[in-house]
Amino acid sequence: MQLITEMGNNNFDENRIDFIREASVLLQSKNLIEATNLAAERLKNYPADVDAMGVYCEALIQLGRIEEMRKLLNTVADIISGFNMIYERAGDICRDYGFDHEAAVCYEKFISLRPDTERSRDIISKMASLEQEDRPSAVTASADPMIPEQDFYTLTMAQLFIKQGHGEDAEKILETIIKSEPDNTQAMALLENLRKSQSAQATGKSLSLKNDHVIQILSSWLKNIERLKMNAAGN
Repeated sequence: MQLITEMGNNNFDENRIDFIREASVLLQSKNLIEATNLAAERLKNYPADVDAMGVYCEALIQLGRIEEMRKLLNTVADIISGFNMIYERAGDICRDYGFDHEAAVCYEKFISLRPDTERSRDIISKMASLEQEDRPSAVTASADPMIPEQDFYTLTMAQLFIKQGHGEDAEKILETIIKSEPDNTQAMALLENLRKSQSAQATGKSLSLKNDHVIQILSSWLKNIERLKMNAAGN
């Protein structure tokens, strides 16, 4: 069985090299239709082949077939999403069997691949429950069950919270990371940018409130002026 697997891997590698070489020649010589046909043929045998999808996408763009290119990218997104579910499933199984560290690694992989999905918050909740299961007597649990314990704080999680508009949660995570890793320049830069963004938003809200107040005062003045005009006309 191992010998058959190794032979299969060798054939795949050899075919891959031949495919890349042939596809490169076709793309460089602008034989774009032939390049798409070559990529489509390879995708029949290897539906999730990265090289074939890349060649197909490049050829479609050069041909101006943008709508087809969009459909292909949607297919890629679906494939990634499908594979990503394997990390969640593996994490769940590891957690069931008590392999908490391995479960956390799987969940982290899931989040790193698709941080913008609603499903990611469910994964973070699972990571938080992992920490609680590991130390059931701890009383340091976050007030928000969606925020993981400190041992699981990562830049990926902070970025996820920022994208979802939870700036205060992200700030807490980044501050904790920097406290434990004072030389983490990525965390420091992300925290600085987050605070600048929050400051700019606060300033914008303040200006908006001031403008609203000014508008209210002007409206009041105009109403008073109109009232005075009406009274003068009546007299």
